[in-house]
This record gives sequence, structure tokens and C-alpha cells, in this order.
Amino acid sequence: MRSAGGFPIANRSDVNWAYANRSAEAVCNDNGYARGMYTGEQDGELMGIHCFTSDMVTWQDLPGSDARAWALWQGSSTSLDSQAAYNTGAIADRECGSVYNTGFFTGFQNTSADVMGLVCIPSTYVVQRGVDTNDSRFPFLSGLNPPFTSWWYLRSSINRVCQYYGYSTGTMDNYVSTGVPFVLNLGLQCIY
Repeated sequence: MRSAGGFPIANRSDVNWAYANRSAEAVCNDNGYARGMYTGEQDGELMGIHCFTSDMVTWQDLPGSDARAWALWQGSSTSLDSQAAYNTGAIADRECGSVYNTGFFTGFQNTSADVMGLVCIPSTYVVQRGVDTNDSRFPFLSGLNPPFTSWWYLRSSINRVCQYYGYSTGTMDNYVSTGVPFVLNLGLQCIY
């Protein structure tokens, strides 16, 4: 299915977050859904994916200048592919946050028109949750450093915590120090 969508992935660690999001978008679209994202989980040939119906999401082109205006944007590169998974996730969430509750980039970018695909999810489907990285229920969070974490580990961690609380998936829009060395509080947007 990943190959048929035009963005084959054999191993999640072989691709960056933007390529993975393009792949998820294609797989979900090929199966009748509006948009989607991988969960970060992989077991052999199988990769977890979460697809959204058109009533759950809205999508639009975001001017590149809007994305680059955020302090989270890294360096002078205009390419989505060169940005860290956490940073772009937080930017997407904040761009959607003025009207919606959370969102994510599709991974598609038109460099000539300087626009990026953005998916937003209305607040009726989203609940904010916080979790500390030393929470004993989630040992996989120990030592997590969002800006330097691979896209698939970040997505998997967010997904597992949100599912623990009874939600389908989620995104992460921030993190703050708890005052305890190496322990962060992660701001999650869990999606029904």
C-alpha cells in the first residue's frame, strides 16, 4: 500500500517526517480518507497509520513566510524536509490553533508558490493533556528530548500516551522544564 501510494517506505528510520507524512497522506487518500499520519509503530512490513475522514479535518495551503516566522523554524532553509519533526509539529499546531485546536503538515510543499500543506483538526475532536517524561506509566518517555527525537519515536510516544487516556492519536505542541533535571512536561493534543 505504501508503494502504491507513490511514497514507499521499507523502514521508518529510512525517511524523514515530511516524506512519511506524504506517504501517509497518499495511503489514506487511496483508501477513501481525507488525510492521515503514521503512528510511528512498525512491525516488520506493517506500519501503523491513522486516517481521518473529511468531517474531522480541514486542510489548506499555508504561506511559507507564515511558517518561517515562528522561532521554531530552523535556520535559513525554506524546505520542510530539513526541519525537525517536533518543530514542524509545534508550528503546525500553533498555526491551526487560532481557529482549530491542533494540526500537522502534510509534508507537501510547493516551493514556487511558497506554500505548504497544512491539516487542522477542530477543537471538538481534541483534548489537551500534559505528561511528565518521568511518569512511570510511560517508561518510553524517559530522556525524551523533543527537538532531537526521530519523527517515528516522537509520533509513537505521543500516540501511546494519548491511547492510554482513551484517545485515538495526538500531536505535541510544547514542552517545558519541570524543574527536575532531565524531566520535561510534554503538552499533548489528544485526538478522539
